[in-house]
Amino acid sequence: MPNRRKKKIFLLIAWVIATYLLYLCFRGIELEHAWKEIKEAHPLWLLLGVTGHFFIFFLWAEQWILFLPAKLTVSYKRMFEINALMCTAMNTLPFPGGHALGVFLLAKRERVGHSAALSVMSLDQLAEGIGKLTVLLIVAWLTPLPPLMKQGIIGLVIIVFCFLYVLLYLAHRFHDYKETDPGHNRTLKEKIIHFVSRWGHQLEGLRSLRTFLYGVILAYGMKLCEAIAIWGVQKSFGIDLPIWSVLLILAALNLTTMVPLAPGNLGVYEATVFFIYQHLGIAPEQALALALVQHLCYLLPLAGTGYIFILLRNFFPQKPLPEPEEEASAPQNP
Repeated sequence: MPNRRKKKIFLLIAWVIATYLLYLCFRGIELEHAWKEIKEAHPLWLLLGVTGHFFIFFLWAEQWILFLPAKLTVSYKRMFEINALMCTAMNTLPFPGGHALGVFLLAKRERVGHSAALSVMSLDQLAEGIGKLTVLLIVAWLTPLPPLMKQGIIGLVIIVFCFLYVLLYLAHRFHDYKETDPGHNRTLKEKIIHFVSRWGHQLEGLRSLRTFLYGVILAYGMKLCEAIAIWGVQKSFGIDLPIWSVLLILAALNLTTMVPLAPGNLGVYEATVFFIYQHLGIAPEQALALALVQHLCYLLPLAGTGYIFILLRNFFPQKPLPEPEEEASAPQNP
């Protein structure tokens, strides 16, 4: 009961913040004018906005397969589905529900084990953090940033380097870890030590510079897809802004949506895009129209693709994976 109450309080606070941010966007704006701007947006350019976000899944699935420990295999199709379902959950559940679902699906449905699934998620988040930091540094080099974004860069640098240090320590500290007694009835402390040891051992992608750099390049590719999508939405409204404006919006979103407060970042996403476009000199009505349409182009593929997989599974249920003979020992003895 206390946990449920805390969750309800957290959701209430999140929705209050989201509602207030939406109020800031809509305050003093002629909604009819904003709606007219939306109706006049060019559909082909909007299609680019949707497609750009959808292509993220192709790179994401490749990255997760890359970060899997060498002895484990998951097909590209099934990894694509896991990422799609996880992304839907990330845009509908409070943080960190979506990330937890991704780890669970990879660990249980694909039977790679929780420590291996967590190692993949850890490397994914590290590569994502490096990608976000790179975008922010490029924008800071190209144009003056608002003071809050400068503080955000400092905070992100600290987070990324601390996370990198922890993962590097675990990856090398437990490089040669081997389970000595799989059937031992461990205490809680021993179970935690065992799990952390296996997690560190399975961070293979971090011990190979080539593998990790390729993973970071894939993260850069995902950021490029996001940038292309934002540019497509700009072009659909006939806006001609410098190319760094796309990176500025992307960098601001990377900061404000880092820890989702409301499902789908409702309110936070719109407010961020709205205020950045206002900072760039766009009229309030058009800035609001851009924010709403851009978020829709984001949610349609990133939240909708997972729903499609759910519907397909309901209408065309798949047979469960056959139980491998070595399942009990394979995840425990990497």
